[in-house]
Amino acid sequence: MSNQVNVDIQVLPSTGGDVYSIVDRAIGVIQASGLKYEVGALGTTVEGDLDSCLDVAKAAHRACFVDGVSGVVTVIKIGEAVGGSSIEEKVAKYREEG
Repeated sequence: MSNQVNVDIQVLPSTGGDVYSIVDRAIGVIQASGLKYEVGALGTTVEGDLDSCLDVAKAAHRACFVDGVSGVVTVIKIGEAVGGSSIEEKVAKYREEG
């Protein structure tokens, strides 16, 4: 089995302030990780080995704890397949020009 998985990360900070700026902090952590990633409307998908993906999910979760944030719920989905799993193979058919 290949080590490559896809992990979707959705952070949900508890704050009365600007949620988007806090989510942007989490996305910044993902961008800095060096993993392949794709930002979606409701979460960000990363691609790599499972341990690296889970490490970046934990770092993104913790990055949300800034002034005014009393809690964070992070939803994580893991996609894995024999032979590996890639973002591209999951979305390619939807990106082809009609």
